[in-house]
Amino acid sequence: MPAKQVFPLSKLTEAIENVINSHCSKVVWVKAEIVKLNHYPHTGHCYPDLVEKKDGKIIAELRGNIWKSNFDLINNKFRNVLNEDLRDDMTVVVQATVTFHSVYGLALNILDIDPEYTLGELAKQRAEAIKKLIAEDIFDANKQQPLPQLPKTIAIISVNSSKGYQDFINVIENNPWGYQFQYKLFPAILQGERAVTTITAQLEKIKHHKKLFDAVAIIRGGGGEIGLSCYDNYQLAKKIAQFPIPVLTGIGHSTNETVSELVSYKSFITPTKIAEFLLQEFHNFSQPLRENIQKIIAGANLLFERQETQLSRVSTSFGFLANRIVDREKNRLASFRQTITSESKAVIKYEAANLKNITTSVELLSPKNIMKRGFSITRKNGKIVTNSAAVAPGDLVETEFFEGKASAEIKNTESK
Repeated sequence: MPAKQVFPLSKLTEAIENVINSHCSKVVWVKAEIVKLNHYPHTGHCYPDLVEKKDGKIIAELRGNIWKSNFDLINNKFRNVLNEDLRDDMTVVVQATVTFHSVYGLALNILDIDPEYTLGELAKQRAEAIKKLIAEDIFDANKQQPLPQLPKTIAIISVNSSKGYQDFINVIENNPWGYQFQYKLFPAILQGERAVTTITAQLEKIKHHKKLFDAVAIIRGGGGEIGLSCYDNYQLAKKIAQFPIPVLTGIGHSTNETVSELVSYKSFITPTKIAEFLLQEFHNFSQPLRENIQKIIAGANLLFERQETQLSRVSTSFGFLANRIVDREKNRLASFRQTITSESKAVIKYEAANLKNITTSVELLSPKNIMKRGFSITRKNGKIVTNSAAVAPGDLVETEFFEGKASAEIKNTESK
């Protein structure tokens, strides 16, 4: 029996590398979906995970390589054509060669990506989202939600550091008429692939306390028109369309409206325009009210003057008795004036107390106040864990306390 011929693994991989690199070096165009971009800013290189799906299942998968020089050129093309960076969950057509490395294995060496194809795919997804929302008869649902005559309590989905958010707050807090608003910030990522999940999560949180708010404002500003395709996402648009209170959008762009803006109660080019709209709603109510108050005051003063004139005439005719009657009527008029003043102050005080109670309720709902009482939030891969079935031994989790965070590894789990 002849002795076995044993080859080192490196010899085998070297042979595979020679065969593939010799016979598969032809440049080809390949359609695939980027499930994860894997871009490393410190080197500039990119190693996308590419897949093909059929009926929601992966039927082919391959790693790609995009070296820094090519990545910069490709990403600039995407910005110019799509107003988007190359990112996760994009369907692309790539120009590439097949390569094999003894250590890193088989990969596509990507030379170029056609942004026009991806632009067509995004347009197709946008059109499909609109078609589905219309077919489900919910496209105009949020527009039918009643907006109070004085929308004074606003739930804001934005980021505290966003210029658009700061502009919005500056306009409503420094309005020259002194109109008062109550608002609560619900922080979310406002662009890119994570925007859909974070905005949707905050909408769900607001929905649980919908009675506290008159409207929701989704505010984004200072980011230009890069990263807006997330607002064409069907799931996000559906959430907005079916939301039980009016949603106002001001995501800061001047081109065609996104699907989320189309289905919202009202869309605005900038966050500042949302603030101006809210102020105008107050103004539309207060201006006629102020005019009517002035008319009432003028009419009352005229009536008082006529009564005083008439009483003066009666006083002259009837002497002392008339003077007593005059004094009595004057006292009644003074009492009437005092009653009007005190009742007006009582109404104002009552409304102020209501606003204070609403503010207190909103603050009590703050996650920070809940965590201050000893509760904490545990996340796995950035998602909140609410059930032990969501984690397994060996998983890494992060726990956020009122002050600070801690990371841990799951040793065991127990379900109730």
